[in-house]
Amino acid sequence: MAEEKKNATVKAQSTNSQPFQSALAKTQTAYTEMVVKAGLKLDIQYSEYQKLCVANLLTKMKELLDKEGLDITQINQTNITSILQTAAMLNLNAAASPRECYVITRNVKTTNGWSKEFEFGIEGDGNDKILRKYGAGVKQVYPIWEVREGDEFTYPAFKGINLDPPSWTPKSMTGKVVRVVYPIRYEDDQIQYHISERDEVKVNLQAHISNNLLKSKDYTEAKKTEIIDRLKDMTLDQIFEDPDALKIMSPAWRAPHSREAMILRKMRNNAIKKIPKDFSDAFMAKAYESTFEDYDQYRDDRIDKEGAVDAEVAEQAGSRPVQDDIPAIPQQSESVQKVPEIKLNEAEKVTVSADPF
Repeated sequence: MAEEKKNATVKAQSTNSQPFQSALAKTQTAYTEMVVKAGLKLDIQYSEYQKLCVANLLTKMKELLDKEGLDITQINQTNITSILQTAAMLNLNAAASPRECYVITRNVKTTNGWSKEFEFGIEGDGNDKILRKYGAGVKQVYPIWEVREGDEFTYPAFKGINLDPPSWTPKSMTGKVVRVVYPIRYEDDQIQYHISERDEVKVNLQAHISNNLLKSKDYTEAKKTEIIDRLKDMTLDQIFEDPDALKIMSPAWRAPHSREAMILRKMRNNAIKKIPKDFSDAFMAKAYESTFEDYDQYRDDRIDKEGAVDAEVAEQAGSRPVQDDIPAIPQQSESVQKVPEIKLNEAEKVTVSADPF
């Protein structure tokens, strides 16, 4: 596959310190061998590219831990294992350019206080990659439209059964992105325009805040309810001005320098999240869904009836496909890798030194 050959040239970042390189290489080897060995027990043959995905993600984890003065032995090993397996299964390369996935650290409340865990998610180009490989009936994914404030944009319009496609004239490269559009060609040569709006990200942010509140012991139940109810009536920008909301949301949402990237990421995710995927494997489907930041809303055993309604609204609002008939444009085909089922928690426990870095 041309894309994987291109990305395979992306190597884990290095520094000028040879001892650091050796220590990192040892850690990468230990964890990669753990993931591969666990896969072999379940008849999974990981490719060299999938192993590279594991190694590059470990490099990103190492960089984050270095900034916080931590090492990998201080992080929940099941958390690390699950993330590495997900990245390998979905062929997501944390060092690819454009980026395909991300990993951040977050504080998690435990019985003994607070601890650090990694949170893994798919970047826009990673979702595009998955859509091209596993999208049901998808033939071609065209370049995304990032419509900014001040751009000229017209929505698609029907005249009887005929569709006038949307139009977009970029006017600025610095304004806020207010919507994204995915033009996608299907096997029947119809094109659908999947549109997601900036305002719809409010649902994602509310879910993120609600999930953090549920896990927090710093607020009474009455206070949690008061905050959630108050945020329901706010716009996205108003939520970012609320002192309580700012304290509860993660730094990636809270910090102005990363906020716009998060909003764009969510718009892209929302636009294509509801497009059916044919993974041909229950684990891969579960692994993909688990990367949703608001995944708890989609788990029937974790939400009540009111929550289920909210989740359905969030899903339906995420993407509005509009369809058109346009002659086919040839595209190089991509091979699809079928991966046998594996359970996230069946990997063997990794053994590393007390000071792996």
